[in-house]
Amino acid sequence: MFVAIVMIGQQLAGKALRDGFFLSHFEASALPSVMTAASLLSVGIVLGSVRLMRRFGPARSVPLFFAFSAALFVLEWALSASHPRLAAALLYLHTTSLGAVVVSGFWSIVNERFDPHTAKQVIGRIAGGAALGGVLGGLAVWLGASTLSIPTMILVFAGLNALCVVGLRGIGRPPTRRTTGAESRVSAFEIFQETPYLRQLALLVGLAAVAGAVYDYLFKAQVAAHYGTGSELVSFFALFYLLLSVVAFGVQNLLTRPSLALLGLALTVGTLPGAVVLFGMAALLFPGISTVVALRGGTAAVESSLYRSGYELLYTPLLPEKKRPTKILVDVGGDKLGAAIGAGIAFFVLGIFPIAANPILLCVGIGAGVAAIFVTRRLHSGYVEALAESLRTGAVDLSDEAEFDATTRQTISETIVDMERAAVLEGTGISSGTDGFSDLSRDELLELLRARRAERGAELDGARREPFVSTRRSPVPSTELDESVLAIADLRSGDVERIEAALRGHNPLPHVLVPHVLPLLEKDEVAASVSEAIRRVAPAHVGLLLDVVLRVRTPFLVRRAVCKILGDVPTERSANGLVALLRDPEFELRFGAATGLLQIYRSHSRLTPPKELLFAAAELEARRCQRLWRAQTAMEGRLTQTAALESRGGKRVTHGLAYIFALLLTVLDRDSLQLAIRALADSDAAHRGTGLEYLDNVLPAGLKQSLWPLFQDGSLARETLRDRDEILDEIIGHAPPSAADLVELRERIDARRRDRAGQT
Repeated sequence: MFVAIVMIGQQLAGKALRDGFFLSHFEASALPSVMTAASLLSVGIVLGSVRLMRRFGPARSVPLFFAFSAALFVLEWALSASHPRLAAALLYLHTTSLGAVVVSGFWSIVNERFDPHTAKQVIGRIAGGAALGGVLGGLAVWLGASTLSIPTMILVFAGLNALCVVGLRGIGRPPTRRTTGAESRVSAFEIFQETPYLRQLALLVGLAAVAGAVYDYLFKAQVAAHYGTGSELVSFFALFYLLLSVVAFGVQNLLTRPSLALLGLALTVGTLPGAVVLFGMAALLFPGISTVVALRGGTAAVESSLYRSGYELLYTPLLPEKKRPTKILVDVGGDKLGAAIGAGIAFFVLGIFPIAANPILLCVGIGAGVAAIFVTRRLHSGYVEALAESLRTGAVDLSDEAEFDATTRQTISETIVDMERAAVLEGTGISSGTDGFSDLSRDELLELLRARRAERGAELDGARREPFVSTRRSPVPSTELDESVLAIADLRSGDVERIEAALRGHNPLPHVLVPHVLPLLEKDEVAASVSEAIRRVAPAHVGLLLDVVLRVRTPFLVRRAVCKILGDVPTERSANGLVALLRDPEFELRFGAATGLLQIYRSHSRLTPPKELLFAAAELEARRCQRLWRAQTAMEGRLTQTAALESRGGKRVTHGLAYIFALLLTVLDRDSLQLAIRALADSDAAHRGTGLEYLDNVLPAGLKQSLWPLFQDGSLARETLRDRDEILDEIIGHAPPSAADLVELRERIDARRRDRAGQT
């Protein structure tokens, strides 16, 4: 904040001195020429600074820019007495071209130092310091215009730049995110070609600069015509920039945080083109110096506050190897190129249509603002994609042998086991546990993982191509009816051997036997065989299975088994039934329905999940978990010595988060969301912040509000990263008693009471 105060203070004061000093020695008609020259000079400086930024990073490069700026101020101070016109022109070119580079470099240091989530919390305060610096700078140059000479003020600016050099040395540090040598050799123009998000940012900056250039010319030309030259003109610019800084400071501190929270980054950035259009139309309808001053002041205030705070945050998820070569190109190159285009348009209009120049230039600014509004509408999706890319890069790089440690090996092993469990390893000579992978090399493990994924995909495709069994009933011969009656008798006998024999003798199950087989899912001795027999004919009996699983009076064990079976039937009807099951009071059934939906929509990409319903179910569970976790953490260390995470309530919260994540994985980008969930449990603050920022931008507001207190605790996220079957086994172990269990318990209580009554 201190560096921002000093930097922006001298920047804004320098603008006032620059404009007053230049217009005191040159006509206003010279402004388009010097603006064009400054813009072209900026492009040259930017191209030269890219190499420095890429090689040394902003923390080491930007102090060099400030030192060079201080040296130029000393040179201009030396020329101001003997060659004032040369000094005025040099000061204009210097502050206009190099000033933008140092400001961009400072913000590069800021958004590399903080992760995206933390940056959103602190960048407003830093921008508030910058706005305060503008107030102090404007006040200083306004008071100094009548007491200090122009050469003295130039020398003061040299000292302030030297102070910035010292301050920047204390705040910069290398980025925590990993970079790759291969990517760092890619040129900035290739990065632009590969990254549409950067092209959108550059277009936004360029359009804003076009509008700013034509508005700036209109403002300065009318002010120069009204006030003349000399110290009075310098005093006006100083007072204008002072009032501008006060307004920007107020907007920054009062509106920026609410705007980011309610509107989001893209709309907050869109306040600048919106202001360009609104103020431009007002100046077009009500011409005069007052509306032109309001036009320039209003757009500049929004640019220094709302726009700047949102715009700099848009860079935080970009990888350093992409950001370092391109940010200055976008910030300064795009701005100065746009300013050069705007100055060229002004020069052309003045030469061809001098009488109607003002309304034509206002229309040009309004048109640029409208175009910029359309660009901001696409920024949100680009920002989310950049967060996802940052998460992917922050994850373990499997191509790096040095990072292929025991944890990575264990992760890949569990992935393979989770895909197929014991069957996936048939014929490979490896056991179904993860210990069998300890002797395999990295390449062998990765090749096995790819092979199993390919085989699994082929099996799913084959399953989708299998025709469904027809549900149309045909006349049943008497012999078949006799066999069915005998089979029903065997199924109802309660004898395990007879039940198993009936299942083996009727493979696949005829439709008449399916209703009689379903109740056997409650019998542990034959549940596995019954489940497998039903699974083979499930696509033809989805309606019956849904009736069973949605009927509350059905025994709990039967409903749980049928829920798992429906998860293997990738049809829209099955998915709709599982969505309805999300409203069931039994948490275990809701969890099973969520995992079943995830499996269905993952294996059948043509089906579209009902996002609103799944988000609503996740929000309802998040509110339950939030209340439970708040109560559990309040008891920890006071009413009980059991850690909140180890308590029954704590485990229920981790189960609830696993259920919520299963729903979110069904409707959001799976790979990016999984990386974000893993980032929540990461010890690296930068990676964790990136995960939080990704979730902040993809989750609905209500769900996000309920989940955010839970996201702050990394231990909860770590618990949800366990294997799905392990979590489900734990849920079953802690499941509430079923209706049958309660009936049995009541019978035991009644029997105990009768025994006591008999003894009395």
